[in-house]
Amino acid sequence: MKNEARSMNRDSGFTLIELVISLSIFIVLITLTTTTFVQSLRTQRLVGDLSVAMNEVSFVTEQIAREIRTGTDFKNIAGEETIRFTNAKGEVANYKRINNGIARCVGVCDADLDYKLLTSPGVKVDILKFILKGNGKADGAPRATIIISVAGPSGINVNLETTISARVIERET
Repeated sequence: MKNEARSMNRDSGFTLIELVISLSIFIVLITLTTTTFVQSLRTQRLVGDLSVAMNEVSFVTEQIAREIRTGTDFKNIAGEETIRFTNAKGEVANYKRINNGIARCVGVCDADLDYKLLTSPGVKVDILKFILKGNGKADGAPRATIIISVAGPSGINVNLETTISARVIERET
């Protein structure tokens, strides 16, 4: 009877080696799952930050485009980095990149302090160019192409380019 009880106890449990191997496999699986989850959270945060920056730049670009559509007398100032034109209200509007953001000034804009930043400090605009074509007379309607490069987190850059045609065509008198 005693021998049967001893053999039963030995057959009903796990050996130390079996426990160590199963625990090791469990730890490896938990480590892989945790690493994948943490990486997914980082990627989601990165995509979210980039999406917020792109939405803000798209909003500002649309604001500029609305004003350009009804503008006249377009000029590039300081190469292609600043655009100046007369908007529908008769005001002189200026747009340029200042401190890695997009800024606007109405009227006489002699210094960067005259400009109001349209983008938040979290948005990093690396490039802002305005390319002008046409004058509303012989060479067609005035058009402005806006080229923007936004630096996202982790060295990701997103480039945007849009062309806007002015609706008001200047006529020779």
